[in-house]
Amino acid sequence: TITLAFLTTSDGGAMALNIRAKTEDGKEIRQQLWMTSGTAKGCKNYYEDKNGEKKYLPGFLMANALSLLTTGKEISEQDTEEKVVPLWSSTAKAEVPTKVPLFMDMLNKQVIFGLMKQTVDKTVKDDRGNYVPSGETREENEIDKVFHAESRKTTAEIRAQAPEAAFIDQWVAKWAGK
Repeated sequence: TITLAFLTTSDGGAMALNIRAKTEDGKEIRQQLWMTSGTAKGCKNYYEDKNGEKKYLPGFLMANALSLLTTGKEISEQDTEEKVVPLWSSTAKAEVPTKVPLFMDMLNKQVIFGLMKQTVDKTVKDDRGNYVPSGETREENEIDKVFHAESRKTTAEIRAQAPEAAFIDQWVAKWAGK
């Protein structure tokens, strides 16, 4: 169940959809989906491959799928309301009440997340303000796929008017327990 869905912008100008959700057993999932590049790259929701073809950023595709599966609307069609949510402050070293644009229509909607546990490098800021690997690792859950809560279909299956959900079973068979 989506408990929060709001926008933030990085110091470099990239925009992220921040998701907070609760699982059926009450565990919290937090995910930041980077929908656009930073100011230096034009704040675009796509990149160009080596052939010059535009490809949407993975974070944009995931955010759009989440929007479609919870509200039936593209992320670009969503309205936001300014609300106060607890956000981590590096200066306060704690979560502090912060005003953010919140996607009200996504709140309390249910989806199925295909989560992957992965081991990632911990990063620290260097002297120039860039994040670099620290030599330590940590485990985190990453949303790999989003499925409609009732039909269990992906956005591609819904668009193709597939009679039943097939991909979710393939995804589980490939990734369960790995």
